Amino acid sequence: MAENLAPCVAVVGPANAGKTTLLHQLDEKLQCVVPSVLVIKGSPDGTGRYLFRAPQLRHDPAWKAEVKGQWGDATIERICEWIDHGRRNLALALLDFGGKLDPDNPRMLSRCSHYLVVSRASDPEGAKSWDCVCKESGLERVGWLESIGPDNDPGVRKKEPFEGTFRYDAGPDDRVNDPVIDRLTARIAALARPIASTPYIDLNLGQRWTEAMIATVGGRRDAIVELAKQTGVVVLGGRAPVWAYLAGLRCALEVNPEVRVFFFDPKQPQRLVEIPPKPGPASFPVGVMSVYWDNSDDGTDRLHFEARTSDKILPPEAALNLAGAPGFESSTIPKSVGLYGPLPIWIHGTYARWLRAVGVQAIAVWDAGMGKFVAVWR
Repeated sequence: MAENLAPCVAVVGPANAGKTTLLHQLDEKLQCVVPSVLVIKGSPDGTGRYLFRAPQLRHDPAWKAEVKGQWGDATIERICEWIDHGRRNLALALLDFGGKLDPDNPRMLSRCSHYLVVSRASDPEGAKSWDCVCKESGLERVGWLESIGPDNDPGVRKKEPFEGTFRYDAGPDDRVNDPVIDRLTARIAALARPIASTPYIDLNLGQRWTEAMIATVGGRRDAIVELAKQTGVVVLGGRAPVWAYLAGLRCALEVNPEVRVFFFDPKQPQRLVEIPPKPGPASFPVGVMSVYWDNSDDGTDRLHFEARTSDKILPPEAALNLAGAPGFESSTIPKSVGLYGPLPIWIHGTYARWLRAVGVQAIAVWDAGMGKFVAVWR
């Protein structure tokens, strides 16, 4: 029933209104006050979430080709599933939506409960159109923010209904929007449904992960070791880099090579995705992903993952059948490997575990925001 679901706030508005900046800053604030929150991608274009922290990728056509998908026959269904599962598994969800209006928008919006309009002065009608569509879809508005340029000061215009302005040019560490983002965060956080506890060791530290935290898994090492020894089962979750999850996997395997490790993915129907210890018989979807060896610019031997679907989204059957994921040529495996590709964390976890099982000594993972490989096993 609807009252048992978490709220989902669709963040909507015309293209180039500053939604990427707003969502990044809002997400960072919410992660500190809501125990389980996720921004769900509302389109097959995944570039925005990378470009905010790594703007240099804007000029990398090869990277764009891997990340930016096209709408396909199953894309809308996938996004609807993500919203539904997210509302069942989280305290709060946000949907990164907006852009060009389309007749299919209501199919996805109707899965949400609330909406936030992001507008720009040069296209007031575009924002009004999104406001109208959301109202017609039965959503409740939580606010309206207008993006402004560097010559203006952001702030709250009205408390009820909530209206304000924010700087679209603010960078990852720029605090200029804090006064309005803090107010908006409090307003949206108040919608979150209460969750007594999270079903995982939470890797969300409430601060940015650094490489110095890998050895202690951000202070979670003792808890992981105890579970691996006492129960043989470790579940990892929360907003954290891929390499933070791999650090947790490494920690568990060091004390119990047979440990069962699960990654929490609230967008999946079963929410807990098991990292298989070795390849096995399973009906992994055919043709949705390729795995191959290549070399990075710095000479790193890479195991490269690439989605082959038009929308760059793996179907839910992939997470359910990871043991049957595509294999890799094992006749001449290097001793040091870099994992590379914009695919789910559980894909990286699976191949990291398999590589360790065949004797790979050093494993790193590419971090687009940092622009380098981050070593987890050395």
